[in-house]
Amino acid sequence: MKISVIVPVYNAEKYLPDCLESILAQTFSDFELLVVDDASTDASLTIAENFRARDGRLKVISLPTNTGNPSVPRNVGLENSHGKYVLFVDNDDLLVNNALETFWNTAENFDADVVYTECGYISDENFQNLTVTALDKNSAPVESPTLETFDIGERVEKFLRTGYGWAPWAKFVRRDLLVANKIFFPRVTIAEDVLWSFKVTCAAKNFLRVPTPLYIHRERKTSWSRIQRSPADEVKFWLDPLVKGLAYLDDFMDESKFFAQKPNYRFDVTNFFVKMQVAGMLGALENLSREELYEIVRREFSASQHAALIANLFVFMTYYRDKNRG
Repeated sequence: MKISVIVPVYNAEKYLPDCLESILAQTFSDFELLVVDDASTDASLTIAENFRARDGRLKVISLPTNTGNPSVPRNVGLENSHGKYVLFVDNDDLLVNNALETFWNTAENFDADVVYTECGYISDENFQNLTVTALDKNSAPVESPTLETFDIGERVEKFLRTGYGWAPWAKFVRRDLLVANKIFFPRVTIAEDVLWSFKVTCAAKNFLRVPTPLYIHRERKTSWSRIQRSPADEVKFWLDPLVKGLAYLDDFMDESKFFAQKPNYRFDVTNFFVKMQVAGMLGALENLSREELYEIVRREFSASQHAALIANLFVFMTYYRDKNRG
C-alpha cells in the first residue's frame, strides 16, 4: 500500500460526500481511505458506509463516543493505516484530482520524509471565492521542489517566525517517521496542528517544500475556534492547550539531543507557544477580575500541587501587562 488518506469525521453530512468523491476520483489509485467517525449524530456514518459499498479502498472506523476534536480520530486512523505515506484530509475539504499522484511522485523522486505544499486553494464555505494562498506567513516561496535545511536550529527559528504553515493537510508524511518518533496529535481544544507540525518539522530528515497547490481548504464561519464563549469559558478553552501542549512539547524535547544541548531553543519554543495561547484569551481577560481569573486558573491546574502558585503567577503576568500598557 503506497498511501493512506485519513479523514476524521464528526457531523459532516453536508460536506462529506464532496470530500470523499474528490479523494476516490484521484488519478492515483494505490491508496486506502480511512474514514474515522467520531460518534456523529447526523448521517455522516451512513454516508461513509454507502461510499464503502461502492469502493473497497474505503474503510470505516466508528468510535463509540465523541472525543471532542479531530486528534483522536486522526491517531486512530494512523494506527490502522498501512500506507508508506500518510495524508490527513479535513472532512469538509477537497483534493485536487492529481494531488496524490503529485505527492507520491515528488516524495519518491526526492526520498522525502515530508512533502510540504507551501500554498493551497482557500475557499469560502460555498466554494464561491477560490484563491491560491501562501501558507507560510514569513518565508520566501520556492519556485520548484526544494529540500529544506538539515540544520534543526534553523528549522526551529523558521517555525517560530511562522515560516511554515501549521495545517496537517499541507504535509504528506512518511508513516514510519510518525511511528518511530511517536508523533501523534495531542488531545487539546485547539493548536493540535501547531504541536504536531512542530514535531514533524524537527523529526524529518528530508523535508521537501513544493510550490504546487494540491488541496482545497474550506473556511467556515462555524469552525470550533470561532464559536462565541463566555469570558470564563474562553480562558478555559485556551488554558487547555497551554497546559497539555507544554507537556507535549516537554516530552518531545526531553528525548531530543538537540534541545538538551541547546536550552535557549527550548525556552524559545515554550515561550512562543505560551504567548500564542495567551494571545487567544486576551479579549476574555479584559472582562474578568483578577479574583475570577485566579479561580479559573487554579481550578484548571488543580491536578498540580503548585496550582495556587501558577494561578498567582498568571494573574501577576496579566496585571503587569495591563499596567505597562496603561
